[in-house]
Amino acid sequence: MDTFSKRNSQEVISQVPIIPTMDVVVFPHMIVPLLVVDERIIKGINSSLEESKLVLLLASKKQSTDPQDSIGTKDLFSIGTLASIMRIVKIPDGGIKILVQGICKARAAEIMADDEILSAKVEKLEMKSGNEDEITAHVKNIKELTEKMISNGQSFSPDFHIILSKMQDPEKIADFIVSHLNLTVEQSQDLLEKETKSELISGIYNLLSKELEISQVQEKIRNNARDSMNKSQKEFYLREQLKAIKKELGEDDSEEIDVLREKLNLLQVNDEIFAEINKQINRLERTAPDSMEATVIRNYLDLVLGLPWGRETKDNLDIQHAKKVLDQNHYGMNDIKDRILDFISIRKLKEDGHTPILCFIGPPGTGKTSLGKSIAESLGRAHFRISLGGVKDEAEIRGHRRTYVGAMPGRIIQGIRKSGTCNPVIIIDELDKIGSDFRGDPSAAMLEVLDPHQNKTFYDNYLGLHFDLSKVIFIATANSLDSISEPLRDRMEVIQLSGYTQEEKLIIAKKHILKKAIDEAGLENKVINIEDDILKEIIASYTRESGVRELERLVRKMCSKLARHFVENNQIPKFNKNNVDKYLGPKRFINDFINKENQIGICNGLAWTSYGGEMIKIEAVLMPGKGRLLLTGQLGDVMKESARAALSYAKSHAKEFGIPYKLFTEHDLHIHVPAGAVPKDGPSAGITMLSSILSVLTDRPINSDYAMTGELNLQGDVMPIGGVKEKILAAKRNGVNHVILPKKNKNDVIGIEDILKDIDVIWVDSANEVINCVLLPNKTMRKTVNQK
Repeated sequence: MDTFSKRNSQEVISQVPIIPTMDVVVFPHMIVPLLVVDERIIKGINSSLEESKLVLLLASKKQSTDPQDSIGTKDLFSIGTLASIMRIVKIPDGGIKILVQGICKARAAEIMADDEILSAKVEKLEMKSGNEDEITAHVKNIKELTEKMISNGQSFSPDFHIILSKMQDPEKIADFIVSHLNLTVEQSQDLLEKETKSELISGIYNLLSKELEISQVQEKIRNNARDSMNKSQKEFYLREQLKAIKKELGEDDSEEIDVLREKLNLLQVNDEIFAEINKQINRLERTAPDSMEATVIRNYLDLVLGLPWGRETKDNLDIQHAKKVLDQNHYGMNDIKDRILDFISIRKLKEDGHTPILCFIGPPGTGKTSLGKSIAESLGRAHFRISLGGVKDEAEIRGHRRTYVGAMPGRIIQGIRKSGTCNPVIIIDELDKIGSDFRGDPSAAMLEVLDPHQNKTFYDNYLGLHFDLSKVIFIATANSLDSISEPLRDRMEVIQLSGYTQEEKLIIAKKHILKKAIDEAGLENKVINIEDDILKEIIASYTRESGVRELERLVRKMCSKLARHFVENNQIPKFNKNNVDKYLGPKRFINDFINKENQIGICNGLAWTSYGGEMIKIEAVLMPGKGRLLLTGQLGDVMKESARAALSYAKSHAKEFGIPYKLFTEHDLHIHVPAGAVPKDGPSAGITMLSSILSVLTDRPINSDYAMTGELNLQGDVMPIGGVKEKILAAKRNGVNHVILPKKNKNDVIGIEDILKDIDVIWVDSANEVINCVLLPNKTMRKTVNQK
């Protein structure tokens, strides 16, 4: 305040040395020790000792802990305490310590500063009394508050309550209480500047009330903390015991967090992945070690830190080595071998070249899966296989979310972790046999895996992070392309594998199967001589397959019989065509399923299944009736439509073939395809059915040396079909020397000319060409069909 009201009791002291105080406000009647190092203040104290021994204590607005910091006159409050010097002690550094006692409140009317001393003209201020009743009430309340504070644990001096209870003067009570309170400079100065006792006592009461409220909150917090601490101490004690037990058992996990952080620092990951893993480690550190959540986090960290982030296997780019490995393990399959050698050549020229995503389509037992392993071996890469046959849950591919109990990553991430490298060869087996149900469609999840533009940021639900699969070579295998969705098929480079010819099976048996079977039978040190004629007999009479699995089982069985005979008789028996059935049982295939005689209405057809090519017989008979067409043999809708189309063509060209039209109206035509328990479908039996129909209608036998396949339209054109190679192989397996094929399929035999050896292929454009080839002239008169 710049102006002061005149007080009657005002007394002005001409000049009193000033001692600035930092972090403390001295009240009247308070005894306080002070440290003084400023030369001007020391000189002022010395001059006061020679005269009145009075000093003016003014608090500083500028707070500092360093006593040597300079303070300007403007930094001092104008109202302070006039005090007397009780004792002075010099200290070695040139400063002094003084003990002062406050006398009364005073105001610095004028501060005088020179080079020698800092002093002021001082006005003594006497505090007005105010409302006595209000003062008495406040004093009583203050004493009650102090009792509550002491009962709540607020610590004052030991005899505080006794001294306070004996005091009656409100001003002295105020000074006594203020000296025991921990107040800020602003709060203390505000109390010092109060003009009446009533205001002073009221201010102290408000401060005590606030202090009591804070004390009660602190006590509540302490009680809660104490309860929590008791529980925590119990848990800590039990954990320490558990830790000691684990240490004795060699299972101490106290260094687990440090080990995890060391592993994290070694990972080659970006900042986003690093931050997420570090976040999970921090969560584990804050979680109780024995809780369920800690187990979940620990399992997650084991996975994510075990993944090969940025760790790659260096490719072996030696083309000659790759050729040697591929030829050593597999015979034939030139298309696939060429594709892998192309990839190696590109990778040798450009390290970050495109990584192929291949799909091998072919019958069972043709070596699709084992070829994937050979590709990995030729490149020097790790590999693992994933079988998707019957998989119906999308989580098998993308993993479960970690919120579920027993959640696991998908098979892709699991395989990557086991392989230990981020560029393995992944063999996805049985891709065409993926299922789907209410849990999702795994084939849709595979779209991201097999897309080179999306799998750079493949997201596994359990991992919760993006993982780069762009450097992985994916090799999918399937028996049929039809059950694979179009979007998934579009993402892969499809390579067709056909079945083996008998010559190829013989070479595979000699180079691979026989040697392996002899080693497995323990006969590797014995002289075993199995001639080619024996292997040919097994291939022709005991197997009828596109692959070599059954052949491998039979050769293994034959070697096991050799081993048993050697153990019992101490000699190796000799095989020949006459005693093969003694060891392998009776012949399974005697070629009686195909038509070997020139008969009316019976025609040899060729069919393709996911297991390779097959020979089928189509039979037709004419019988009295009303012109109906009967179809049996569990035929599909497409095959039934082919039969109707063939009959319509025969009706429309009846005059050309010399067929009386009443045969169509007075007789029923029955077409049957044997093996009735096996479902059959497809359009490729059109010309075969037409040949059988015309055979019975014209009473002309069909040449049994021919087998045929081709779709027929109503104009008599022979349309192209699929599975040309497999159908030719089926004809060769069954000893048929002439095969009729659509001329539009002529390009399908380019590159497979070796299988055309010893077989005559007739390329046709129209139904007339087929009929001219297979229908033989009449040998007997038509039998009367009206006889009962």
